Amino acid sequence: MAKMIMYDNGDGVSIVCPAPGVDLESAAAATVPKGASYKVIEDSQLPADRKFRDAWTMNGIDVAKAKKVWLETKIRPARDEKLAELDIAWMKAIENGEAKLADSIAAKKQQLRDITERKEFTKIKKVEDIENFWPEILEG
Repeated sequence: MAKMIMYDNGDGVSIVCPAPGVDLESAAAATVPKGASYKVIEDSQLPADRKFRDAWTMNGIDVAKAKKVWLETKIRPARDEKLAELDIAWMKAIENGEAKLADSIAAKKQQLRDITERKEFTKIKKVEDIENFWPEILEG
């Protein structure tokens, strides 16, 4: 197991992997910004899954940041793809004078926009539960 230096970079953590034979304290003095907190860890202490890497903190994974990561990397890209498809369908409905169809499509688009504010997502308190959030409207 390799020893590493983890330090608070102000927006999360940075991980320093000193070369073999380099003294950890010397590596910390050379790499950790002055005044930043740091600790020496084993590589096995890092989360195995890097999916929420931008949410890592000195004490684990920040759930609020992990939710943002999930929204930005998974939910919003899938939603944006669906919205683009519906934009085309809505324009065709408007061009063809199909007001009811256009209204139906507009309602579905609003449901997609509201995904990030759904109560079941805002109530999530554990990182393990974030990945289980995948609204049906994004399927297919």
